[in-house]
Amino acid sequence: MTATAGAPSRDEIQETVDRALVSGPPLPYNELVVLEQALRLLIAGLWATVDESERQHPATPGYARRRARLDGIRHQTSVGLGDGLISAQVQVRALATDCQWLLSQYAAEVGR
Repeated sequence: MTATAGAPSRDEIQETVDRALVSGPPLPYNELVVLEQALRLLIAGLWATVDESERQHPATPGYARRRARLDGIRHQTSVGLGDGLISAQVQVRALATDCQWLLSQYAAEVGR
């Protein structure tokens, strides 16, 4: 994620993650659908950047663990919300957690 026009800022990404991880009763299903779509778009951009960086540094400590996490995230984005409110909430929370991890990996890459 670069500072290009239309690219979300780190704060905007974090706001979306925070909204998805809000505690309490599940959000209405239609809000979960919107959050899932937003998170999938954010994850796609972050994932591509982090994946490229990882491929350039395969000998770094923790590479296999990070590679496995990236592969897991790719799978998680293909799961979908399911039909029920609880399954949708669980999926949105999983995507938010994955997005947060990608954001931290991205921040670490920018700091290199």
